[in-house]
Amino acid sequence: MKLFKLLVTLLILCVIAIFIYQNMQTWTQPVSFKLNIYVYQTNPSFELYTAILLSALVGFIVGIWLLFKPYFKTSRLLKRERRENKQAQEEFTLRHARAESHGGASNPADHTSQGTESEKQE
Repeated sequence: MKLFKLLVTLLILCVIAIFIYQNMQTWTQPVSFKLNIYVYQTNPSFELYTAILLSALVGFIVGIWLLFKPYFKTSRLLKRERRENKQAQEEFTLRHARAESHGGASNPADHTSQGTESEKQE
């Protein structure tokens, strides 16, 4: 099966190479286009293969950006949620510590009975 995949891949690459080789004259023809962005106008002239590669590269970058946009949004939300959970946990721990320190100082008998109850639960 590995050999079959290798042969098919090589066959496809050969067909692509033959296609490019047979169309070399077409690929190297100069192509001019007008770039008008309402601030700067230019009429550059590129070879056809350069224009195709540039458009493919821009399309690839835009596609990758659109693909990862939800990932980055989810990552940002997850970081925010983790930070909020950590703050809530710290506040809870601080409140619990304050409650124990206030409760322990005012009524030591309750503190010892709480300790025995927690030992019984374990």
